[in-house]
Amino acid sequence: MPHKIRRTREPLRTDFFRMKRSAILVFMLSKTITSLQHPIVKHFVELRKERSAREKTKEVLLAGEKLIRELAQTKKLSILMTLEDSPDIEAQEKYLVTAEILKKVTGLVEPDGFAASIAMPENAELKDKERILILDQLSDPGNIGTLFRTALALGWEGIWLTPGTVDPFNDKALRAARGATFWLPFAWKNKEEICAWASAKKATLYTADLRGKSIASISPKVPAALILSSEAHGAGDWPSIPITIPMEAHVESLNVASSGAILLFALRKTL
Repeated sequence: MPHKIRRTREPLRTDFFRMKRSAILVFMLSKTITSLQHPIVKHFVELRKERSAREKTKEVLLAGEKLIRELAQTKKLSILMTLEDSPDIEAQEKYLVTAEILKKVTGLVEPDGFAASIAMPENAELKDKERILILDQLSDPGNIGTLFRTALALGWEGIWLTPGTVDPFNDKALRAARGATFWLPFAWKNKEEICAWASAKKATLYTADLRGKSIASISPKVPAALILSSEAHGAGDWPSIPITIPMEAHVESLNVASSGAILLFALRKTL
């Protein structure tokens, strides 16, 4: 009885064409940048270093895989730079770059392989919010970022920044905020506008002040706002109730990020 000849697949050839299609897809998705002088590299450096560049383009520089992946799930990235192709992250433009380029654009000694630009969030409308943090002329970007993250974690509804406060999209502020800058609504407001809101809403303003009442002695109600001012400028002349944190005699003061976190937590327990 003659043997039947069975046709078999050609796995090698099939795999070859599959690999070829994959390579073409990668090429289409991501272009390559190898020069430190490339215009996009220079653009990223300007976004990181210059507030004027961020305000002109309305874009912000992001660094770090975790942050970029989280934001890309709900927001559109403008330009994505990576060491290896990342087809699962959507962006208007994608570029494969060298480690040296990532070091330059992020300013980090050991970047994790991801950098991106994204549209700057617009000023949020907070007039109907009932728990607002006010950052008054704070100059340290690390403190700003930490306070954004703390306010978001503790359920505060938004932040107002007064003129003279450091840019929350400063690269150090963004690293400290860990993405909170994009999740917590905020806006720039001057003192007159904030006081007008407080008057119209019958809101209570609380100011962190070493000479104020103990936080344990007050019973705050909404709407309310906590004002944190820089040590250099002091609490100022806000129409507010000054409050403080009871401390041991040998501790003179806490920095604004630490004291702000305690006050935000203490107030939020009853607000």
